[in-house]
Amino acid sequence: MGGSASAKHSTLSASDAVAQVKAAIAKLGKVSDIGMRIRKIADYIAGLDNATIKALVEDSSATALLNVRSYAREPLIMRWAELDHAAALAWALKYDNDKTTLRDISMAWSASDPAGALAALSQLQLKGEDYSNALQNIIDNYFEKDPAAAYTALRNLPLSQTYHLYAHVFQIWTESDPVAASTAALNLPPSKVREQVLEGVANGWALTDPTAALAWVNALPAGAGKNEALTEVVMAMSEGDPAGTAAALASNNIPLGYNRDNVLESIASGLAEKDPAAALQWADKNLTGKDYETAMASALETISNTDPAAAAADLAKISDPGLSNQILQQSWHILDNWAQQDPQAALAWAQALPADDIALRNTALAQVFSAWIITDPAAAGNYVLQNMTTDPSFSTLAKQVANNMANSDPQGAFTWAVSLPPGGGTRINAITTALGALTMVDPQAAWQDAQTLTGGNNAPRAEAAVISVWANQQPVQAAAALQNIPEGSDLNTATGNVAKSWLAQDPNAASQWINTLPQGSARDAAVTQIIATVGSNDPASAFNWAVSIGDATTRNNQVVKLATQWSSSNAAAAATAAQNALGNLTGLTPAQQTALQNIVAKAPAP
Repeated sequence: MGGSASAKHSTLSASDAVAQVKAAIAKLGKVSDIGMRIRKIADYIAGLDNATIKALVEDSSATALLNVRSYAREPLIMRWAELDHAAALAWALKYDNDKTTLRDISMAWSASDPAGALAALSQLQLKGEDYSNALQNIIDNYFEKDPAAAYTALRNLPLSQTYHLYAHVFQIWTESDPVAASTAALNLPPSKVREQVLEGVANGWALTDPTAALAWVNALPAGAGKNEALTEVVMAMSEGDPAGTAAALASNNIPLGYNRDNVLESIASGLAEKDPAAALQWADKNLTGKDYETAMASALETISNTDPAAAAADLAKISDPGLSNQILQQSWHILDNWAQQDPQAALAWAQALPADDIALRNTALAQVFSAWIITDPAAAGNYVLQNMTTDPSFSTLAKQVANNMANSDPQGAFTWAVSLPPGGGTRINAITTALGALTMVDPQAAWQDAQTLTGGNNAPRAEAAVISVWANQQPVQAAAALQNIPEGSDLNTATGNVAKSWLAQDPNAASQWINTLPQGSARDAAVTQIIATVGSNDPASAFNWAVSIGDATTRNNQVVKLATQWSSSNAAAAATAAQNALGNLTGLTPAQQTALQNIVAKAPAP
């Protein structure tokens, strides 16, 4: 469409050409899909010639096309800049001076004449990020067309403006002439920029001629730049020839650390993809310590992508259990992949690990279950019940199942938890986890489930768990249910949680309810919550609540704490309260008496 438009315009008068272009763009502007509309307008403008664009710009009735909201503006200016850089820039500086427009002109100009665009860059008066972006685009285009001239131009610019460009443009240069690029890189003065350039040249050269790149890197002077460059070459080599790279690694000393780990992982993974046995044999014969651990973890993880059972079997052959555990923790995908294919086989393997290596065994079991529980929590739960109840990791695995199953099926999680063997807290912990999740969706059903439990502390603890969550939704109903729980720590915990939730929703009603509670540890738990709620804003009320606590130790600690805080805002009132406490409270320790006496002494004179 663009070519035919140009041919037609050449035979038309300027006014006719302008009218035709405006009509065409107006028609394209009615395309309903905005993406298609923008593309069609851009394609049409790409076919306009310089004379037509100049006529459009000079035509006062066509100024709408250059409005900042016009879809034609950017492609029109870009096309003009391609055809007549100087005219486009002169117009923009005189009539527009918009930084986006100037940046677009520079971009279009540099595509065909980067040297000219660079020379004109100062006229654009761009600043900050706009200048940096324009400069990078020009330099990139310059290096693609004439890297030697571009390098000379780059060196003549202030380093403060160009230091971030060197590594990237040297990569561009290396693609066309690695020898020239590498020679220029070596002539750079020692600096962080030089290190980055050496790394970039090594990376680019290794992609086309790794042997030559390796020889060049080996000739570099020792230092961080050489280390980084060597890493880049070996990494690139390992992708195409991991066996050859493994052989070369022995004669190329990459220092310990992140880079060396990356190289070892790349070699091991590449070898394992082609020949798993060869990868393991290479690690066994050539590596020790951290190198061996890193390479084996990478190789086994790669093997596990296609044959996780074989990877696990190879892991089990490692005689050092501590090393096996470290490798397994690095390569958790080994068992994750196996668990997704055959979880029971993976679990059987994990269970068969030496019982005296608790860390390795627990890590393996946890990793298998983590994957299985996500895909099929019911099946994982059944397996625990049938095979793991006497296993040392039973409690940990049961907790994993309960947490995951409760998220997707809280009623099913409760049924499963009830079937667990009693003792040790595992069963009741799973039950309370399930009931807590069920309460959030159906508190009545959770309450009924809790009341079906019998034996020991199971029922009170389960009921307390339900009430604590229930209170967040319906504190009045939760408070009424408290009477079903016998005296004890479960009642205290539930009462405190109800008080906390109710106070947050309706402090007046909650306070009235707390006032009706009989003296005892449950009421003390509720009073502690109200003190925490009103203590900073209403110290007098909080102090009165503290005095009503039944347990002497809790009461006296709260009284002294509140009186001390109160004295900083109202010394007289705090002194009166402290004096009353000294005369009426029992069980005050000598330290508490001294603290209260100090508060009394701070009272202002009448």
